[in-house]
Amino acid sequence: MNTLKWMTSAAVAGLLMIGGACAVQASTLDTTTGLPGDGILQDFSGIDWNANGAGWVQGFNLTSANTIGDIDVFTFTYQAFAASIGTTSPTPNLYVASPGPMTGGYELTTYATLTETAICQNVGCSSIALILNSGTWQVLFDNTPNASQSAGTGFLDGVQILAGNFTSGLSSFIATGPIGPGSLGTGGGFLVGDVTYTNNAYVNPTLAGTTVQASLQFPGQTSPTYSRPAAFNGVATGTDTGTNFVLQTDTSQNFTVPEPETLWLLGIGLIGMGMIGRRKQMQM
Repeated sequence: MNTLKWMTSAAVAGLLMIGGACAVQASTLDTTTGLPGDGILQDFSGIDWNANGAGWVQGFNLTSANTIGDIDVFTFTYQAFAASIGTTSPTPNLYVASPGPMTGGYELTTYATLTETAICQNVGCSSIALILNSGTWQVLFDNTPNASQSAGTGFLDGVQILAGNFTSGLSSFIATGPIGPGSLGTGGGFLVGDVTYTNNAYVNPTLAGTTVQASLQFPGQTSPTYSRPAAFNGVATGTDTGTNFVLQTDTSQNFTVPEPETLWLLGIGLIGMGMIGRRKQMQM
């Protein structure tokens, strides 16, 4: 029941220990590697995923018959295509499927799978806390744009350019009606994870090791902006039920990495800390 709002920033732990400010630089996306491109080295400071993104809840077993403290573990799968990248919108030659302009020579898509624990916060379970157990995400580049949200196809046939994990997170949802398909309500929260893979043929510098911070918000939008997908990765979604249902989601994702001189300062600081630790051991 999550609407994801992904925000990605550089890992800056350790810089605070040496009292340094973290300078950052934008990454770049080479859209000329996969032809047809637009001949422009794109500012890859972020991705705005289209509001027509969709999430598939499976195995959700909490109902109004549940009470305080009751829990349930379910999966949440998300798929979307990019509306814009970098700091310029719309990005030249980026294909944006309906309800976008459906023009351009390439597209970016994303696919994520989360396992979460839902905890009832009151009798009737209209207030729910959601805790992330684990999750994976990936971003793909495709120079043959074909993603269709209504059909639920074309999201995983591109070249993987970024991937990572979600390792922790907490969100909440307050329903104004019965839990399940069509349930209305509001909520929000966050996810935290990391980047584990960078395809340097397309993205530079390497983002592996940077931290992923994702905010969550609900609810999503309705038709015609949202088109319910018939499938996720070739698996039919079927008719919405109280335990398995599809809903609209919307996300954005930003990438930053430390400047080279900042990394150099971090290295000097860590070496200094190591020397201090060694000196203390020698004194003992």
